[in-house]
Amino acid sequence: MKNLQWKVEQLPDEKRLVVLTGAITEDADLRTLAAMDGPGELAFDLAGVDQINSCGVREWILFVRKLADAERTFELVRCSPAIVRQLNTIANFRGSGSVRSVMLPYYCPSCRNEVHHPLELGPGASKEIPEDAPCPKCGGTMEFDDMPATYGSFSS
Repeated sequence: MKNLQWKVEQLPDEKRLVVLTGAITEDADLRTLAAMDGPGELAFDLAGVDQINSCGVREWILFVRKLADAERTFELVRCSPAIVRQLNTIANFRGSGSVRSVMLPYYCPSCRNEVHHPLELGPGASKEIPEDAPCPKCGGTMEFDDMPATYGSFSS
């Protein structure tokens, strides 16, 4: 299990993209991230978050509360399947943020390859989840590897 890491990228529209990777656990020091200064909206890219444990859920909820207390506007983008599970289970997991996109998990039974494809959830976006996709590794057919109904019920 890799500890949580992040990097901040400045986007042209004064929005800052914070790319998180690793596991959100009791060791994740999100206080530093919550205290980040500067103008503009924040977007948290969560595609690289591969695990989150119960203590990590607590740390995340405290983090999004601090963002709300500071009146910071933020959105969650490219939410990994681990994050999607929490969004569907924990009522206040996204806090005052909005969910803009998720990563759909696909599995190839032929070569055991796993791939995640993005699905936009914003206004006007199609929320249709393809049942299968071509495997980039072997050319076979990958199957959607989760329950489709869980990938869009929390969008805003």
